[in-house]
Amino acid sequence: MLDQEVRKWQTVLQKIIQSPKERQRLASALGINVITLTRWAKENSNPQRSYLTRLVQVVQPQQRAELLIALLDAYPDMQEKLLAEASEVVPSAFFRQLLKDRASVVESMQFWQISTAVLDEALRLLDPHHLGLAVTPVLCMPPIEGKIRSLREHGGRGTFPWVSDLSHLSTFLGMNSLAGHVVQNGRAASVRDIEHEQIIPAFSYPENLEKSSAAAPIWLEGKIAGCLLASSAQLDYFTQSRMDLLDTLASIYSLALNPGDFYDLDQIHLRYMPHPDVQQIHLQSYRERVARLMTDADEAGQPLSCAQAEMCAWREIEDILLCIGQETKKSSLAEIGVTNPQANE
Repeated sequence: MLDQEVRKWQTVLQKIIQSPKERQRLASALGINVITLTRWAKENSNPQRSYLTRLVQVVQPQQRAELLIALLDAYPDMQEKLLAEASEVVPSAFFRQLLKDRASVVESMQFWQISTAVLDEALRLLDPHHLGLAVTPVLCMPPIEGKIRSLREHGGRGTFPWVSDLSHLSTFLGMNSLAGHVVQNGRAASVRDIEHEQIIPAFSYPENLEKSSAAAPIWLEGKIAGCLLASSAQLDYFTQSRMDLLDTLASIYSLALNPGDFYDLDQIHLRYMPHPDVQQIHLQSYRERVARLMTDADEAGQPLSCAQAEMCAWREIEDILLCIGQETKKSSLAEIGVTNPQANE
């Protein structure tokens, strides 16, 4: 599922310095002028290597992983130095293993391998004392008529009081969730106290485990695939340093996905989703739906692959849940005296 070609570091830098403000900030941090920095972004540039290691340090956390991977590809003899500079955010051993996986794991296994590696590393870095944390990738459902209507959790990992494998808890999320809020706005956000949050839509699931939460968008080349969602059993857990780390991990997670999994932000039109408890009876029908779809397709002489049947099953469930969500939203709005829910879409 991975795009095997690593982008040139100059191409990555071009994207990073598109903003004049960021271009000036980096030039000042590096002790060079803007013209020199702009020259570095040209394909045949070859700046002093000491500047490259400094560049890894001073770029924004969410951009560091992509730049580092590209520099390691261009300068393999600089691996020790580059990884040492990045270790303030993510340990060098993790980057080494990630690079090894990208080079050695067969393509069909790379999504699972890299996703699991990033989630496990997120738990280790964000919850070193095992206070209770869950980390889940929440990805966009493919669009209908160019619009993405919902997000779907893809597994996840946790420490007590969560179980280690969260696949069985995966649900759909919409506009009425922290993940939906982050993906629609394209910016990381956190909720300090879920029970008393008044602005950002957030809820605890499973009930009473989650006290605070945070999410960071997963970007690639200006397009978004979803977000990395973190939930803590502690109140006010997501300090600025942890938010920066979550941003970086979300950036690294993009390496597990195909370019086709990313969408323009203006395609995000999330709708209301019912509470996960309401979703369960429909989610439990997933395997049965996959089997039925494959049988029906075979009988019609138009066989589906397992992946095609699985996506069709998820789409059927999404449609059902969106209908339930719309009715739930209408009821909620009626309770507060709003009679035209379309005005609140």
